Amino acid sequence: MAAPLSELEHLRIRAALEDLNTAFCYYLDHDDVDALLELFVDDVYYTHGSRVSRGRAELEKVFRSRSATETRTSRHLYSGLKLDIESTTRARGTSVCMTFGQYGEPPLSPAIPTLVADFVDAYVRGDDGKWRFKERHIHRIFVAPDNTGPLGEKR
Repeated sequence: MAAPLSELEHLRIRAALEDLNTAFCYYLDHDDVDALLELFVDDVYYTHGSRVSRGRAELEKVFRSRSATETRTSRHLYSGLKLDIESTTRARGTSVCMTFGQYGEPPLSPAIPTLVADFVDAYVRGDDGKWRFKERHIHRIFVAPDNTGPLGEKR
């Protein structure tokens, strides 16, 4: 059995995972797909509704399709990060994300959330010391009437 984490190590891991979740929202909202993909392990398992992405290559297609035909403006606000730090290299977490999204250049109106979702995550720390998403599952909780489903979902 591994020794319990020190308070300092626990806080360092927590800060790193908060930064990881913040970076996800920032890079997604600013269409920085290359930086966004670096937040995931190569064999990531990512789900949103019926859309399932296995591996970084599949996930890249999803993220690039968001703005492939026209400008996609979004803001993802996450809150309530609850962590279960299992070891110095593994953790699990849940949070809530509220999304505003429309096609077009800002400023856009009206400012109505398109989705409130639960994020359920598994994190791993790589040999390089960086924490990454091993899994992310997006569970849709509140959905705006005009939200037709996850972008990139096969219909």
